Amino acid sequence: MPSSPQVVNVLDFLPASEHAAIRAGSSAYDCTGGIQTAIDEAGSKVFVPAGIYLVKQLNLKSGIELYGQGHTSELRAHDDSLACEFMLVTHVRDGGSANVADNMRNIHLHDLKLNGRVAEFGYQQYFYLLAVNATSDLTVERVAFHGFRGDGMYVGSGTFHSTERHNQRIVVRDCMFDGAVKDNRNGLSVIDCDQLTVENCVFQNIGNAKLSHSVGGIDFEPDRTWSVYRHVTIAHCKFINIDSVNTAGITFFNGRQSGDNIHDWVVSDCEFTNCYWGIDSSTKSKTAADPPDNLAVLNCNFLNSVRVDIGVHGLSGVQISGCTFQRSPPGSGPGGDAIRLGNATFRVSKNAINTVITGNTFIGIRPQMGAIGVFGATGLVCAGNVFIDIRGTCINFAEDETPDNARGIGKVIISGNKAKLNASPAKGMSFLSTSNQSRISKGHLALEHSFEYANAIDSGINEVANGAMIQFLGVRQSE
Repeated sequence: MPSSPQVVNVLDFLPASEHAAIRAGSSAYDCTGGIQTAIDEAGSKVFVPAGIYLVKQLNLKSGIELYGQGHTSELRAHDDSLACEFMLVTHVRDGGSANVADNMRNIHLHDLKLNGRVAEFGYQQYFYLLAVNATSDLTVERVAFHGFRGDGMYVGSGTFHSTERHNQRIVVRDCMFDGAVKDNRNGLSVIDCDQLTVENCVFQNIGNAKLSHSVGGIDFEPDRTWSVYRHVTIAHCKFINIDSVNTAGITFFNGRQSGDNIHDWVVSDCEFTNCYWGIDSSTKSKTAADPPDNLAVLNCNFLNSVRVDIGVHGLSGVQISGCTFQRSPPGSGPGGDAIRLGNATFRVSKNAINTVITGNTFIGIRPQMGAIGVFGATGLVCAGNVFIDIRGTCINFAEDETPDNARGIGKVIISGNKAKLNASPAKGMSFLSTSNQSRISKGHLALEHSFEYANAIDSGINEVANGAMIQFLGVRQSE
């Protein structure tokens, strides 16, 4: 029988005189050289006993299992110098190649704490606790990413901006991403990955009031048209207190979509609590003929988002089903939609394409437009949802007053929804409205190839808001 891989203890590569202080967390010794030697020269299983180890950059290798005794086994940034830019890293600079056959592979990291000391050293954009480039088959389990200065974990295309590298089959499971003092960038930043799974993770206290975008729990931001992120699964995760201005639990960006490189993302059974945005997107203008994004948000709970819970914007092929959107107490917060479709930025309109919103519950939302606010959408099915105590309109359609006159709303089906009032009625609740400004319900809108039927509206709720007129212009079967 083959022998089991030899386990090496990093303490065996560090001075014996430092062992007690390392265990007690009082050592000032630079452990980088000793741990690197353990990784490079010893067996494939490298054990980090409980203690605090001051380290600079540690370079990983294929086939390595690096693990500890849980969060008591802590790798802590040695100082705030450039030598600590990456705590754990696969490839740096232009290491690896664009061919995934050359990737570093089969790496398992688990039961560790990585501490970037952001409370002491402050924000630094490109300082990552774990940098993954040109890597296949990496599993990260039960790792605490604490106090990261830039990203907690970066799944990228190298550390040179123009380097083409690809990652495959990355699993992040049962991990904690804690920004600690909200002076950081992202918990998990994804530039390139084919088949990414994130399960049972917590993202909390992440943000940066000095930055205006691309900050939050998980951020997908490909740099080039050859960047890949597809077949993404995010399940049973929690996003908590990611509430600095313009931060999001998850952000999806499709601006580099070209052919088959970006598509198919599932977010299921996740909780979003006190996030500025729950799930946001930054999108390019698309048509129904363009490759679909295929985002599914299933059985998720959104509680007390500061602004929009899910910003579909210009994404295509989005399904939102079985989710709960709630403000507690009802009507609290500055006002924001649960779901926003379409937008207009940089004088260019972006319409959501083929969105399905079914089986969701909206409670106590105080919307800017509507619990579902529609700037622009082609092909929308809104069916079987329940709206309770909405402090405004359940579904609002905005008339086109955009600079490029390219916003459109059509091919809409609204069916089988329920609008309810509880014992404390919400003032001014209406089921449908249209507006020529985001906050004003009035005006006239004719929706072509559209139907509205079999919706149950409680007495005391206006079917259409006062001052608004909406015509659903369906087509005959022969047309």
